Amino acid sequence: MTDAKQKKKLLYITDQEEYAQHGAIGPLFNGYLKDHCDVYIVYFTKYKNSFQIKGTDYVVPQQYEKKVCQYLGLKGIDISSFDFVFVRNQLDILAHVLKLREKFGYKVGFRVSAPKSERVFAIGKAEHRTTIFDKIGILYKRYRKKSLRSKCDLFMPKSKDVEETFYGGSNVVSFPLPSGLDPSRVTPFKTSHRSERHFLYVGRLDTLRHFEKILEAFSKVDSSNWHLSVSTHNYEFAKKIMDRYTNIDKKVSILKADNLNDLMYQINDADVGIALFPDISLFNTSIPAKIMDYSTCAIPSLMSENSKNRILFNDENALFCEYEVDAMAAKFEEIITMTEDELAKIGHAGQDRLLQHKRNYKIMAKELYEVLESL
Repeated sequence: MTDAKQKKKLLYITDQEEYAQHGAIGPLFNGYLKDHCDVYIVYFTKYKNSFQIKGTDYVVPQQYEKKVCQYLGLKGIDISSFDFVFVRNQLDILAHVLKLREKFGYKVGFRVSAPKSERVFAIGKAEHRTTIFDKIGILYKRYRKKSLRSKCDLFMPKSKDVEETFYGGSNVVSFPLPSGLDPSRVTPFKTSHRSERHFLYVGRLDTLRHFEKILEAFSKVDSSNWHLSVSTHNYEFAKKIMDRYTNIDKKVSILKADNLNDLMYQINDADVGIALFPDISLFNTSIPAKIMDYSTCAIPSLMSENSKNRILFNDENALFCEYEVDAMAAKFEEIITMTEDELAKIGHAGQDRLLQHKRNYKIMAKELYEVLESL
């Protein structure tokens, strides 16, 4: 641990609202990285008009986000005291931070959690509703992202593949920050001794994911010895899809997790976590965050058969399947016949693999700090 008197200061400007429990913000930036440097995190709020300081968190009214550094200065925060200023996702905020870099003398880091504009554009294309203006818009956003990224001191994509596919080459120091495990939250596989095999799907549902293929696969399963829970904030979308699969509606539950503890409870109650996606660059250039959620509770992940997943996992610590209806149906049948001991063995092996690898937020925090020291 770095001596507190020598700790450098980092300001992390998120695109999240106060109390959001999202990705690496909590465990990495607001957790393990604080062992090495003093981290202050900016959240934005739509619901308050006043500035608030809560320990090392700053809560800023959303209308000031594009001038956040100037706003913080007016509130008595000495921006020049920070050695590093990180921005998460927002290009307008990044442009603002870069503009003030020379004045305040900090290094600038740009963190991208996912290529959101690419996802929105891809959904539009899948739904046949993109216009020439959408195409011009995405080209401009791609140009702007690359231009602003090239001016940063550090770039933190979700993976190297994401960087190469969506951001192109650059001389900027790159430190990929993929989804990981928080070692303080990991638990063993919870044995239930029930007769039904419980599957769980966590996450967003949209046109690109073709979730109906998973439901179609379950409808082809001969065994009735299964149950599927779907935990998503796209609740109405999920219900709309389920209306087309009335033959299995009694076997499927639509859930929602309002916080991380609720999500961990739902995962602990499952036997297998589903992390299957269509084979497109938005999904096959990084390992899905939901695999980290499942592995936190040592339940095995059923993941897409692709080269990205195979880099980290193998048949001893994960389950694999092509995103095809018949292939998924056959895999579901196979999993239903597996014992809890067999599933627990795979789940614990997957958890151990991630903890020993760089997918451990404690390890990632130490390595990120070493990169910061080298800038």
